[in-house]
Amino acid sequence: MRMFKNVLFMALVAGLSLELVVPQTGYTQKKGKGDLEDFADDFGEEEDSDSGDSEEAIGFFIEVMFHHLVHMPQLWGGTPETENGPYPSFPYAGGDGFMATSNQHRSYFFTTEFNYHYINEDLRSYIVKWETQFMRRSKLSFDLAVYEEDRIDDFGFIYKDHLTFFGFRYGYALFHSPQMILNLEGGLRGFHRNSAHSGPEIALDLQLFPKRPLILETEIAAAYVSNGMLLTVESSAGIAIGRFEILGGVRILKNKSSDLLDGFRVGLRVWY
Repeated sequence: MRMFKNVLFMALVAGLSLELVVPQTGYTQKKGKGDLEDFADDFGEEEDSDSGDSEEAIGFFIEVMFHHLVHMPQLWGGTPETENGPYPSFPYAGGDGFMATSNQHRSYFFTTEFNYHYINEDLRSYIVKWETQFMRRSKLSFDLAVYEEDRIDDFGFIYKDHLTFFGFRYGYALFHSPQMILNLEGGLRGFHRNSAHSGPEIALDLQLFPKRPLILETEIAAAYVSNGMLLTVESSAGIAIGRFEILGGVRILKNKSSDLLDGFRVGLRVWY
């Protein structure tokens, strides 16, 4: 009987020990480098020997973009009431295509876009984009993406790691028709985690307006940030409801080590 009690006691102790150890194993799996830290560390610190070249490239793109900003009134072309531009007030407002003839057409349009990008249960991002395109084929765009990852520190407390991407680009429409706009863009791409990194970026952006109310868009961009390449691929399909577009698609970021921040995104875009 005493032996049975001893065995039972040891079994209870082993069970309690196992119960305490199992959660700690889960914590251990989340310790160490997270996806955001691993992705950012791939770029490292910018070397002194490369800083001059990087600054010259950034300065070149800023000079080009601000040169066009000086001529903003000419890009605008006039007011919506007097200017005979190609754009209706929003996609499909004037017919089957975005740039189809409209009674209320104008020489420019703006969009503001909000996205939620899901990568995994611990990692997500929130994206804001602003764009404007003009009759004389010019385009300006700005985007900000804040990535947030749930992590557990050495003491078992949950905290959030952040990685912020930002970009500013000037674009030129290589081709446009009532159902299509193709822009070649160049500008600045950067990110911030514990320190800021930035460099020049080029991109192709294709927008399709095949038939009411569908809107399709694909963007491919390549940037040289600090000492490595940063590739961005985005693709989405949207449904236009007047000035509003409900969209869904994918977003992929890739560094030189082939680490990915990829997942599905959903969003709302406003045309005005």
